Amino acid sequence: MPTAEAIVRETLRSCVVRVTDMMRPDGRVFLKSEFGLIGDEWPCFSFTKKSLAERLQAEFRPGRDIIIYVGTTSPERTENPDHRSRLISAVCVEPNQVLETRRIVPEARWRATVARYGELVWRYSMPVTAAAVMVGPPFAEARVVVPNAYASFSSMQTRGTVVEAQGGEREAVMQLEIVPVTLQLSESVRQYMQLMASLHSPADKLVKQAATRMATLIEERVKSGGIASLRTAPVRTAPNLSDLIALLTRKWTEGQRGRCALCDGPLVPNATGMLKPSADRIESSNPSYADANVQITHLACNLAKNQYGAEDFANWLAIVRQHDEREPDDTT
Repeated sequence: MPTAEAIVRETLRSCVVRVTDMMRPDGRVFLKSEFGLIGDEWPCFSFTKKSLAERLQAEFRPGRDIIIYVGTTSPERTENPDHRSRLISAVCVEPNQVLETRRIVPEARWRATVARYGELVWRYSMPVTAAAVMVGPPFAEARVVVPNAYASFSSMQTRGTVVEAQGGEREAVMQLEIVPVTLQLSESVRQYMQLMASLHSPADKLVKQAATRMATLIEERVKSGGIASLRTAPVRTAPNLSDLIALLTRKWTEGQRGRCALCDGPLVPNATGMLKPSADRIESSNPSYADANVQITHLACNLAKNQYGAEDFANWLAIVRQHDEREPDDTT
């Protein structure tokens, strides 16, 4: 009769696939130095330099490409000696979503990381849409499987970013055995990631729905002024409803490219509360909602500007935006 250990080992073995199963045959293989395995304690792809996000947004294609974690050589950062200089995980990410790491990593782990390395390290993340750990230990040695790509990690130009395995090294990585894992995210993390995902998903229908809602509110405001005609209202004026919907949709997608006209933050079509999209007259003294005098903002930004004036709002925004934009060394 097989032992419990043998049963577990056989069960894990039945789950083994290869890196190539997580990507397309023509996919690219990127490598990044990391402190440990992908897992529930750090369920996201994190980095310090925004330049890494820009590169992956330009080059990484979900479903086609893969990112391989390589354990660092540092005993301080990669505490498990089995992981150092080894190929340890494979992940697929959504490059168009740049998230706040502190809102994804478990709170205790994030506090410990900040206490040890500072607030500026690994502060940005991308969601991991598929994850696996390499079969091991022993894990494959980076200097054996991808010697050229691994050597490039020592270059100052590639520090804190990704390097690409090409040719035979790419093929070697694709044949490595892996075990897929399912990341367990808290409810608050799932909600946050779903909200951020809505910023980058195809939103034509949602944008039009938001534009229709805003246009209807404008129409009601015009009518509440006691005016029968939408075009000649002495209190507020606006185009007819269909033209207004088209105007707001165009403003959102083309004129403002999905950003709030006041704070430049992303607009969320189906958001509620403070983030709800709101049509704002640029010059409040001008009663017209014509093209030249209308913009789309977050409800909170609109209310703040109208309550305290554009100048006070701009001063407040400048203060809350103050933060250190330095990009520290992200050597992992």
